[in-house]
Amino acid sequence: MIKKKIKILYICVLLISLTSCGFKKINQIDNNTIYIQNINIIGEPSIAYPLKNNILLISSNNSDNKYDLKIKIQKKRTDKIKDKAGRVTRYNLSVTADLQLININNKIISKTFVKDSDYEVAKIHSKTINNQNNATRNIVQQLAEDIIYFVTLSVRNK
Repeated sequence: MIKKKIKILYICVLLISLTSCGFKKINQIDNNTIYIQNINIIGEPSIAYPLKNNILLISSNNSDNKYDLKIKIQKKRTDKIKDKAGRVTRYNLSVTADLQLININNKIISKTFVKDSDYEVAKIHSKTINNQNNATRNIVQQLAEDIIYFVTLSVRNK
């Protein structure tokens, strides 16, 4: 009985000490961190448009940190698995994004992001196209998250 009360007391003390420890998530997005004046994306429009929209979500007109973004996108589809007859049964889709973050003083920060995904070849061609579109959508979402994370950390650590 006494051991149980001591355990409860330790847990309460631990919880109380952690509630005001000042912990803050490192990847927390501040709304006034950055203002993206211009985004120039070169590459496939089906990737460029959703990527641009996702990145612009972190931009705020009230920020003093003004940047331009240049992104070059390259999409590559390769055969991954073939069956005995030589027909492709699985493709690998890879998207490379070369990012340049340019501030007002023309200081350039560059980084390359690479994401890939696999998708199955279905018996019906329209299902294969849907699989490819789903893989592309997932890659674009992952790229956008990585770019946003990199940009916010770069701006904070300047």
